[in-house]
Amino acid sequence: MTPTDLTPMLLCVGVCFLATVLPRILPLYAFSRDLPKALKTWLNYIPAAVMAALVAPDLLFYGGSLNFNPADNLFFVAGIASMLFAVISKNFFATIIFAMAFVAAMRFFGLYV
Repeated sequence: MTPTDLTPMLLCVGVCFLATVLPRILPLYAFSRDLPKALKTWLNYIPAAVMAALVAPDLLFYGGSLNFNPADNLFFVAGIASMLFAVISKNFFATIIFAMAFVAAMRFFGLYV
């Protein structure tokens, strides 16, 4: 390997390092200062928005298409049951266990394929 071959590799490692480290350091720098109240209020909605973006496609798209029919969409039914369980229990981990057990039971008893 010649030194000229090493330069692109080092450049790639440097760029990857920056792409990994900057998203972790910049929020710490930004949040070490006092932020405007409106921005703080807006930032409070980000976790819920991220969770909705991750969960909604799994709940609403079943069998390769948009499906709101509870008779055909196991995950939609499990999502509704899990939301009710979460409101009652107010326990995140218990809700996750409940949701997994609900889906497993529905499949075990042959109610959904």
